[in-house]
Amino acid sequence: MFKKLRNAVFTLTALISFTALTATPNIVSAASSSKYTPKYINRQVILKLNCNSYVYDRYGNRMPWFNGLYGPLGYLKEDSYVYTTRNRIERTNKDVRYFTLFTKYHVTKYNYGFVGKKYWLPYKKINGHYFYYIGYGAYIKARNVSSVNGLLQYSNGEKAMVDKTSYSFTFNSKSKKITHPKIKYKKGDYIIVDGLRQFTDDDGFAFWDADQPYYARLKGTGHGNTGTYIYIGNLRDKDVNVFYWDIEDGPSPKERRINLVDID
Repeated sequence: MFKKLRNAVFTLTALISFTALTATPNIVSAASSSKYTPKYINRQVILKLNCNSYVYDRYGNRMPWFNGLYGPLGYLKEDSYVYTTRNRIERTNKDVRYFTLFTKYHVTKYNYGFVGKKYWLPYKKINGHYFYYIGYGAYIKARNVSSVNGLLQYSNGEKAMVDKTSYSFTFNSKSKKITHPKIKYKKGDYIIVDGLRQFTDDDGFAFWDADQPYYARLKGTGHGNTGTYIYIGNLRDKDVNVFYWDIEDGPSPKERRINLVDID
């Protein structure tokens, strides 16, 4: 009884404020694009959703009122924007669960390429799930966010089941050498992967070119390009579709919602 009364009082207080938290895609697109480009870090945090998302309180309970909608079937729509009350994302070098990369084109006398700085929006773990606080006592699941202030959100590791007998290989980016650990993955085994890579002849293997498939790196096996990899074609499609899509295969799979770092 007390719990129901507490939630009722809280939600009535927050109702007026919630309307300002969300916006549909057409409202956002009407704004000037310059609003999203100059400042990504110190500004109001705006989240884009990758799927329909419920709103929760600090105990992990779905909130019955938000944005003028009532009931357990009310939710924020996929591809809509959530205008939070938070005012910055933070730089980090830690292995946080979800993060973004602020990337700039970098040129030196001897090299050129893209350099990414890692940022994150601090989250809260509730009942085993990661949540972003969006203001007025409300939270949404961090996994339901595709971008933060226009920067793609990445996962630091995704679980996938091995669908056929597989052997991994370890690539050393300095020596350009490959070794084959005597580890056999059987169908039904689960692994955690933290990035995807497509090997080319620049890696020292002339028979591997840009048309070769992607390989997933096992989490915790290396930094930079170094690591232990497994062919994604040997992983269960249901799991791979969450974080990988080849445009040549047709429309993006409905399960796709999480980004893994492209290791290059």
